[in-house]
Amino acid sequence: MRAQVTIQAPVVLSPVDQGRVFTGRPTFTVQNAARSGDAGVLTYEFQVSTTASFSPITAGGTVAEGSTATSWTPTADLPLGHFYWRARAVDVANQVTGAYSASPVFERRPSTGDFFDLSTATIVLGSTDIASWPVTSQVTSASANWSEVCVHHPALATWPSTVFFDDPASLVQGNQWMFAFINGRWYGGSGRWFRPGQPCKGISADPFSGTFYQDQTEPLRSYVPRVGEIIGLMATTPNRFWPAMSTLNQRTNVVLVPFGG
Repeated sequence: MRAQVTIQAPVVLSPVDQGRVFTGRPTFTVQNAARSGDAGVLTYEFQVSTTASFSPITAGGTVAEGSTATSWTPTADLPLGHFYWRARAVDVANQVTGAYSASPVFERRPSTGDFFDLSTATIVLGSTDIASWPVTSQVTSASANWSEVCVHHPALATWPSTVFFDDPASLVQGNQWMFAFINGRWYGGSGRWFRPGQPCKGISADPFSGTFYQDQTEPLRSYVPRVGEIIGLMATTPNRFWPAMSTLNQRTNVVLVPFGG
C-alpha cells in the first residue's frame, strides 16, 4: 500500500519581500517543498500578479523541480510597478497539489540602480564611500556558490587594467564585491581581484570567510551562507586596498542572487 502523499508549501527565496528588480524578466526562486509519502516527480507552478488575490494573473509558468531549489523566469517582460508572486508544488502522477508559498511583493523598476540602498550598508573592506562611486555598468548576470563567484557586466570590455602591486606581469581590472544581510543590516566588502575581462573567480573555500579573512572584516569573516540564501554582488574598479591601484573609481549596480550549492 502506497503511503499518502503530502506536499508542504515551498519557501520563497528571490525576489524577496519589498525587494526591487531591474530586469523585465526576473528569475523567481523557491526552496523545494518538503514532502512525505510516496511522492512522484514534482513540478512547480509560479504566478505573478498585481493584486494580492492573484486575480488577474500577470505572468505564470510551470517548471520541473530543481535539485534543492527551483527557479522560473517569465518569457515576456513584466511592466514597471509592484507585483506579488507565489509558487506551489504539484505531484501530477498522484494528483496531489501542495499549498502556495508566501506571497512577497516586489517592485519592478527601470534597469538601472541598486537592489538595496548601498549607503546604508556597513563596509568592512574597501572604500567606505563606495555608494558615491558612479554606476557605469549594469550587471547582466551574477551567481555565487562554493566553487566560484561570477559578475557579468559590459564594462569588463572597457574598464582599464592596472599592475597588481609591483608585479608588471600581473594585471587586474577590479574587485568582486559581496554583501550579506546579517541581523537586519547589510554588510559588504571588496572581494576577489579579477583580471581584465574576467567575470568569474574560482574559490577554494567559503567565498566569504575565504575572502574576508582579516579580524577587522567581521561579521563577514564568520558568515557562512546557506544554499538558497540571498546575497548581494557587484563589481568595481580596483578597491580592495583603495586608493592603492585605483583607476576610474567606478562600479556596477548591486544585484541580489540566491547562493548556490
